[in-house]
Amino acid sequence: MNPWNELLANLAIVAITTSLWTFGHRHVARFTPRSRSAVFGGIMACGTLGAMSLPFQFHPGVLLDLRYTFLAISGLFGGPVAAAAPFIVAVARRAMSSGTGLSVALPLIFMATASGLIAHSFIRGIPDGRSIAVVSLAVVFSGTAGFFVKVPFDQWPVVMPSVVVPFALLLFVSAMISSFAISQELKRQEATTLNRIYKAIIEALPDCLNAKDLKGRFIAANPATAALMSAGVAANLIGKTDFDFYPEETARGFRADEEALLRDGKPIVIEQRFTRTDSAETWLATLKAPFNDDDGKPIGIITHNREITDRKRLESELAQTQRHLADALASMADGLAMFDSKGAQVFNNARYLELFPLTADVRSTGACLRAIIRAAIELGEEIPVTGDIDNIIERSADAILRPGDRQMRLADGRWIEARTRTTVEGASLIVFSDITASKRAEEELRTLNERLDIMAHTDGLTGLLNRRAFDSSLDELVSRNPQIAAGPSLLMIDIDKFKAYNDTYGHPAGDTCLKRVANRVAEIIAPYPRSVVARYGGEEIAVIIPQCDSAPALSLAKLLCAQVREMEIEHVGSEKGRVTVSIGTATMNAAGVYGKKDLLRSADEALYAAKAAGRDCVRGCDKLDDAAAARA
Repeated sequence: MNPWNELLANLAIVAITTSLWTFGHRHVARFTPRSRSAVFGGIMACGTLGAMSLPFQFHPGVLLDLRYTFLAISGLFGGPVAAAAPFIVAVARRAMSSGTGLSVALPLIFMATASGLIAHSFIRGIPDGRSIAVVSLAVVFSGTAGFFVKVPFDQWPVVMPSVVVPFALLLFVSAMISSFAISQELKRQEATTLNRIYKAIIEALPDCLNAKDLKGRFIAANPATAALMSAGVAANLIGKTDFDFYPEETARGFRADEEALLRDGKPIVIEQRFTRTDSAETWLATLKAPFNDDDGKPIGIITHNREITDRKRLESELAQTQRHLADALASMADGLAMFDSKGAQVFNNARYLELFPLTADVRSTGACLRAIIRAAIELGEEIPVTGDIDNIIERSADAILRPGDRQMRLADGRWIEARTRTTVEGASLIVFSDITASKRAEEELRTLNERLDIMAHTDGLTGLLNRRAFDSSLDELVSRNPQIAAGPSLLMIDIDKFKAYNDTYGHPAGDTCLKRVANRVAEIIAPYPRSVVARYGGEEIAVIIPQCDSAPALSLAKLLCAQVREMEIEHVGSEKGRVTVSIGTATMNAAGVYGKKDLLRSADEALYAAKAAGRDCVRGCDKLDDAAAARA
């Protein structure tokens, strides 16, 4: 029988084994990584046994088969767990077979297995073409090295072209084809998983998110969009336009906004008011952005809608409340008093006396305004004063008699507004109004506005400033920074492998982790005056330190990196075993950084340099000593 028939049968075994794994991989995708590796190793062990069962002996003690392909790729794709079974099968089968080359075969079996494991330890992911080619060459070396040990030197010129080269080519091709098939299946499964995750996230969003083509037809939408448009399910929107769900006038308005976006090519944020099919008036805060093809040409529109109908209703109710308050103040019974040109009281009504109960008996016709003010101070109706009391009384009387409005606070906490108008005869007509309620309403409104302002600039999850507040703060600091002074410094902080953390522990745990890290960063930055700590996006945190040079910024980044590490938050999805951060730093007017864009780009590049250096480290844009940064 032609010995190459056995080798071709080996190649068929490689193809069958690889196909068995690629077709069956999706059924074990839900297994734990260790279990998947064990199954993969079992399949590779069967392939190893099958290949070694069909060898041919071209020279005494030298058996040829494609075992080395299985040994290498099991370690490459499955690590030690997967490599163990094929290795044991190969050693046992070779020890049981006849032949004098056992002492040579065992090291070569070990070498093939080790090549796959070494590559696996460096790659930590799906191997690329270069890695597969290197491992395939290692397979070739493992499979052909025995020739040079067992075959006499004088036979090499004959054996090399007739056996060694074809066999090496067969080993290389089998390893490459099998590895590429497995890697493509892993990439397919990874893409499937990512798509499933993204779809789940988008469908769970309470806000509307959709995409349209250039003609305004829906090509993707989440359930919230379908609910807003009363379309039932998201699938009912695909291929349709706003004109299919809204009145023509409303749909034309929406389309006009989209056409303006496509003309300008820049994202827009607008508020849209329209009437739904159920006659309900609705307000939307809308972000529209174009999405482009690889050549930068727009191919559609992404829209994010947040319904703000309740907020608009509250704003309207607040405005109406303010109007009611103003009406109430205008129609209430006010105190009224008149004083002649010398300051003697000539008239008053009952409400005037009710407003000043402690001095009501003094506020009688003929009483001097200065005597009334002195009695109010002495009886504790007005807030106690210090200093020259006669001078204070004189200035208070002149202020009250002078035309205009004046507000004063009484000792009991009430606010009284005195509105003075003079008559032709020189008398002063004064209207006294209790504006305590108005003052309280103003304070409440001020507090409400402050709270709304805080909400508009605060990230709801971490409590840090949001991206909008970060941009405003950075713009202000950069604009005020002189060109000759260093600073501000910007720290871009990213939680390492945060997606893996979410995948391992779930998004609620991921939110908790992000909040803990954010709080720790905020605590450390708190002592720095006018510093800014903001959630930049996703798991990224940005820190701005005014008037801070690059060296102190780098030291602070090292401290932050160490402090997060010392929190000892477990993270099995990271090779560090705990949650760590990578930090990039940049400083204005340092290393060619002379503007906001330069500062952001430099900090971002430094962050990616820290990630590329193995994560859990710090890098600066001014190319400080990398070794020192790595020890952060």
